[in-house]
Amino acid sequence: SSYALHKLDKGEFVELWYFTNDGLDEASVKKTIDDDAMVLSTLADGSTAWISSASTRRARSIINDENLLFEEFCQACPRFLTAIEEAGWPQDRIRMTALFWRNLQVHSYRSLRDPLAQKTLLVYQAEQRKRWHVAAKSSIGPYDISVVNEKVLEDMRSRV
Repeated sequence: SSYALHKLDKGEFVELWYFTNDGLDEASVKKTIDDDAMVLSTLADGSTAWISSASTRRARSIINDENLLFEEFCQACPRFLTAIEEAGWPQDRIRMTALFWRNLQVHSYRSLRDPLAQKTLLVYQAEQRKRWHVAAKSSIGPYDISVVNEKVLEDMRSRV
């Protein structure tokens, strides 16, 4: 959707749902005459510009990352990586994000019979990505989330 791509252009957190089959379907259906409307917006560098109103509207049926099916998570990851590459994100951040998701997709929790194991991976990825974006905009700066913190994951599993 224009909304998700606009947020990625600014380096902001975007839910993976926008890159699932359902998210892409909704974006293609939402093409309306209103998309031609323009609104004044503040850009990442602090300047202002006229942008499409479609890029400022969030989808109504969005599903938070932690509530995606694991299959939807797997659909969204490569599309998201393509989108952040097209948005001009630094290559080290693209590689880090790809490695982060690969490590979750091959984690031992993925193949456990316990249905909460995969849910734990989804909750972990959602929380870690949100924290990373907060840190990236703070004085702390971005950090490497590609290595799964097993202690945090275990603690999270007991909460899920």
